[in-house]
Amino acid sequence: MIQTQSKKSAEFLDSTFGKGGVLELPFKGIVGRFPDSVLPLPDKKLLLLFSASPSENSPTKVARLNEDSSFDSHFGDQGIVEVRFKDGLSFSARHLRPLENGGWLITGTVERSDGAVDLAVVRQLPDGQMDTSLGPDKDGAVTLNVYDLIDSRAHPGASFVTRRHDEKNAEKSSVSAGDVGVVAIGQQDGKIVLVSTVFFEYNYLRGIVVRLNKDGSLDATFNRKGFVLVELPDITHNWNYAAGVVVQQDGKVLVCGDFSRESPGEWPDAYVMRYDQDGNVDAGYGDNKNGVVTITDSSRWLDLGSMALKSDGGVVAVGTADRDGHREGLIASLNPSGSFNLVFNKGKPLFSNLTEHGVSWRRCVLQTDGKLVVSGQGGGAFVDENSSVVTARYAPDGSLDVTFAGKGWAVFNDESGIDMFRGCTVMADNRVVVSGYVSFAPPPLPGYVLRYLA
Repeated sequence: MIQTQSKKSAEFLDSTFGKGGVLELPFKGIVGRFPDSVLPLPDKKLLLLFSASPSENSPTKVARLNEDSSFDSHFGDQGIVEVRFKDGLSFSARHLRPLENGGWLITGTVERSDGAVDLAVVRQLPDGQMDTSLGPDKDGAVTLNVYDLIDSRAHPGASFVTRRHDEKNAEKSSVSAGDVGVVAIGQQDGKIVLVSTVFFEYNYLRGIVVRLNKDGSLDATFNRKGFVLVELPDITHNWNYAAGVVVQQDGKVLVCGDFSRESPGEWPDAYVMRYDQDGNVDAGYGDNKNGVVTITDSSRWLDLGSMALKSDGGVVAVGTADRDGHREGLIASLNPSGSFNLVFNKGKPLFSNLTEHGVSWRRCVLQTDGKLVVSGQGGGAFVDENSSVVTARYAPDGSLDVTFAGKGWAVFNDESGIDMFRGCTVMADNRVVVSGYVSFAPPPLPGYVLRYLA
């Protein structure tokens, strides 16, 4: 039985959803307890992407939920559609992205029998069927091996990154609840942009931006080969990660992440970078007019992992500031030119220090009224009994919106184990939906979807 850490936070859960605002996984008779991503649909419905553990050997699934969290029986098999890959590939799904036709993209990775990990994209129609206009086999799926992009002779050890190369304890690190993998967004013309990170050798990694045509083939008009490796202009650095991506209406691509300078003793910094429609660095972006905006702090490790596009063409990017394991959420609001927005927190990055044990922002969603919803992993760099799922809402000026959960933020914690954040979205009526799961505890371990009142 899931219990909230704070009775006051529980009061602001939507009691019309699930049980007291909480929908627990696994569902009766259905394998899969990890609620990987949630997407709002018309008529106040929700699309839920969920998966099972590898040992359960069960495919990723998509469920369509009615407003009260019951299954929509008009979708798939009693509300659920399975996502199966050919050749028995193991699909680790992570993100849902809406499409203009009412369908959606699912992105993640697949693991091959030799242990190699490929990027994977699935496109489904509004009824949950695979979109057979995507993929070389017209089966609705595309996979990309690193050597479809990188020269295997020049880089025989290259691989896509699935966990941070600098993790000291991967099993207990809260990074494992993040997005060290792939995200995607569908452009207006149907093209798909993916970002990930390529490992070449220790301390030499590069973010990668890939653009696919509507049929899933590499778009050769993007950097003349369909992809570009992130090289931060005018910055000498060892490695960089690409973690978040948005695409502007004009086709320009914004990417965010973190990087390590070559100078010893300097903490890694965060960046936002913009490419033009052709995959070239947009030299007009940023105060230095070199295509990149950096956020630095000599005493903390900074990273950005998620972005939301503002109506004016600017972006909000969120991530983490880490000082010796204590984490604060990081939020930066940029104008279309790449300068810092003077309205939001007086033009400075905002550090969120909401809980005693720290927080790392993993998702951000802009409401139509300009308010910003952020959610992520509560606790320090290593998961323990203090780990939780934290959600907050900010006004356009960067102040906490106290109309959300009574004080502007809410903490959710299952007392039976350690909470791990998975996803966040906002419904059309501004109710906030957050997903997570419980780990490192005796079975059965639950997953959950929360819905907060607007």
